[in-house]
Amino acid sequence: MVKKFFQNIKTYLITKIKHLDLLYVMVATNFKMRYQNSVLGVVWVVIKPYVTFLVLYYVWSMYGAGSEIEYYPLYLLIGIIFYNYFQDLFLSGQMSLLDRAGIILKVSFPRQLAVLSALFNALITFLINSFLAIIIAIFTNPKFNVLGLLYFSYLAFILMVLIAGISFFTSVLTIRFRDLKNIAELVLFLLFWGTPIFYKVNDYRLTPENISLVLINPLTHLLAQVRAGFGLSYQIDISYAIMFTILSLFVFAIGWKNFNRRIRKVAEYF
Repeated sequence: MVKKFFQNIKTYLITKIKHLDLLYVMVATNFKMRYQNSVLGVVWVVIKPYVTFLVLYYVWSMYGAGSEIEYYPLYLLIGIIFYNYFQDLFLSGQMSLLDRAGIILKVSFPRQLAVLSALFNALITFLINSFLAIIIAIFTNPKFNVLGLLYFSYLAFILMVLIAGISFFTSVLTIRFRDLKNIAELVLFLLFWGTPIFYKVNDYRLTPENISLVLINPLTHLLAQVRAGFGLSYQIDISYAIMFTILSLFVFAIGWKNFNRRIRKVAEYF
């Protein structure tokens, strides 16, 4: 009986290691193919958020926006990078099965890996952009410290857990209802302007009705805590991090269970 127990453990570990190897291959392959035959290659990862930053900073500086926000360039940059991370996670997770239909129909492997590999590619992009932002923060913001960096990193990871849970729902639904991709892109576009990326919630330009709408947005509070990790405008709230963690783990668990139940029935819709 003891021998059988350890054999089961060995089989389980070997299976998991194989899955991890496959996940690594899928992530590496997807990342390489994303910039295949591109002259600038991985540099495009950096160009998009930093060009967006330069444009928004120039435009809003013309109207004096941000002058009342301490370390406004860093405040704006962190907002853009983190929102891009959220958007990339959401869209990559949603399209993960559809984009990998070819391999899913030909190769047998846990389909969750298709979703997770897409999310890890978004994470890699985020890490590259965050590295440059952290370097800038070290030299420009004396309030930035190791504790804040750890808090920022933790929130970024838990966000990926939350989006993974959501993606287990949306990736399956998108196979059957292709319009969900366009709907998601429209919602994310509107969400960008409804999130305090280049302004603060208490900006005098906002009406009370606008402020109420912004406060309803869950990204408003998450982004505030992300900036708190960089010592920008807000204070770290551990109770928020705990509640956010519980919510993310709950959504992940429910999404995983739903995915396992529905994934077998979607092949006919590819």
